[in-house]
Amino acid sequence: MWPLLLLQAALATGITHEEVPCPLDGAPVRRFHKISANSNGGYDSDLVSYSTLGQFRTHAISTCPVDLYSVYGDDIAQALSEEQRATVEAGLTKARASLVDPDNPEIWERYLIAAQVYTSLGRDPLEVAQIYVEGSWTVRDAAVGVYVGGLNGPQAAKMILSAGEGELLKPLSAENRKTVLYSMARVAHRAGYGDQRKRYLDQFLAVDGITTLERDSAARFSRLAREVEPALQDQAIAAYRRGLESKALDLLERAHATYMLADLLRRRGQYAEALERYQEVVGIEGTPAGMLDMARFFVEELKG
Repeated sequence: MWPLLLLQAALATGITHEEVPCPLDGAPVRRFHKISANSNGGYDSDLVSYSTLGQFRTHAISTCPVDLYSVYGDDIAQALSEEQRATVEAGLTKARASLVDPDNPEIWERYLIAAQVYTSLGRDPLEVAQIYVEGSWTVRDAAVGVYVGGLNGPQAAKMILSAGEGELLKPLSAENRKTVLYSMARVAHRAGYGDQRKRYLDQFLAVDGITTLERDSAARFSRLAREVEPALQDQAIAAYRRGLESKALDLLERAHATYMLADLLRRRGQYAEALERYQEVVGIEGTPAGMLDMARFFVEELKG
C-alpha cells in the first residue's frame, strides 16, 4: 500500500466522552477526555506535538449540535449569564455565516467558532491566539498526517530534507520517487518551508504514472496548506500582536507569545519581522531551553 494511504490507518488516541447539556439550548453535547496518547510523531517549530495514535486536538473542542456553540470541553458545562448569552449568540451568528457547510463544520471551523465565542466572552487575546494556532494544527493534521521518522523540530527537518535531496539524485523507480517527494513535501510543510513544499508537490505531480487518487490527495494537501491553515495563522498573528501590547506579561508569557508570533510570521513569509521577533526571544531572560534553541536556529537561518 502506498505510504500516503497508510496515514489513514493510525489508531485513535485513547479517549472517553460524556454528554452534558449545552449552555445555550440544553441539547446534549459531547465532552471528550484524553486517557492515552504519545509524542512519537515528533514536534514542529510552532510547538505542536504529534501522537502516532491520533491527535486529541481533534476532540478538544465541544460543539453544540443545534446552535454550534463551541468551547473547550472543560468549559462546555459552564453556565452563561443573560448578558453573556446575548453577546455569544451575536458572535455565533457571525461565525455561522462564514461556514462552508453549517450542518457539518470542519474541525478547524469549530476552532474558529470557539475563538469567536471566547472573544465574545472577553478572554485575553493570547488565549484566543492559542485557539487559532491549535485550529491551524488540525488543518496541518489533515494535510500531512503523522510523519514517523524522527521529525523533532527544525534541525531534524533540515536533516531529513537534505537526506531526501540525496535520495532524489539516485535512479529511483517512479513509485519510489513519488514516495520520497510526497514525504519531503510533508516535512517541508511541517517545518514551515512553503516554497519547498510547493516545489516538491509540483515535482510529485510531474512524475510519470501519477494516479487520480494521488493527484487529488496532492491537490487537497496544497489547498489546505496554501489557503486554510494560513487563514488561521493570520488570525493568530493579529491576536498575538494585541496580547503583546499588554504591560502585565511576565517574562515567560512574553517569551512564549513572542516566539509564537515569530514562528507564525516566518511561516507566512514575513521574514524580516520574524527575525526581529526571534532575536527578541533570544534576549528574554528565562526563555525555555527548547524554545531558545529553535529561536537561535532561525536567527542564524534568516540572517544567512
